[in-house]
Amino acid sequence: VSKRDKVVTAHPLAGTEPRNPDPELDRQAKKALLKSTKDQWEHRITIDWFLDSLLSFCSYVDAEPEPTIVELANVFHLGTEVEGRLSSINTSICELVNVLHPTPAVGGDPQSAALKIISELEPTSRGRYAGPVGWFDATGNGSFAVGIRSAEILGPSAIINAGVGVVQESDPHKELLETEAKFEAMLTGLGIKTECP
Repeated sequence: VSKRDKVVTAHPLAGTEPRNPDPELDRQAKKALLKSTKDQWEHRITIDWFLDSLLSFCSYVDAEPEPTIVELANVFHLGTEVEGRLSSINTSICELVNVLHPTPAVGGDPQSAALKIISELEPTSRGRYAGPVGWFDATGNGSFAVGIRSAEILGPSAIINAGVGVVQESDPHKELLETEAKFEAMLTGLGIKTECP
């Protein structure tokens, strides 16, 4: 989420398909993501939650009617541009981050029930993983993103993190492939050679 004076913008991503080195299979993966009921639903949860969360701060907030494909080196994501006009120029980006964190991508929905389940099932603390990363200035303008793919370097070792959005129609095998594709970005950044799934 970004804030400049009274304008707030964001480009939430939810719904993922791994890339493929074969151009034809890659094109099919992109097409499949746009048609995926499961990924569209996962994306809709995020966008609806995002709009509802911003509404109390804005005189106007809206999103593109349909998500578009965001192409990264190792995955495709569904993304939707969001823009709003803040009711008060004095609203700080930090206030917006406070309301928007954690997003459904890392905190689930409904959030209170999901966070309880996450705390019971995850074997270790998330530490800095999935925290807000960004900047702000003295006027309250700024920009933040979710640190959803990250690495914590500990001497000669690193702990890498990535996750997936699990909804009713999720297939565990596909979610594993998606996680491996997301790890690829971090491993490449650390200089570790990987093969595409």
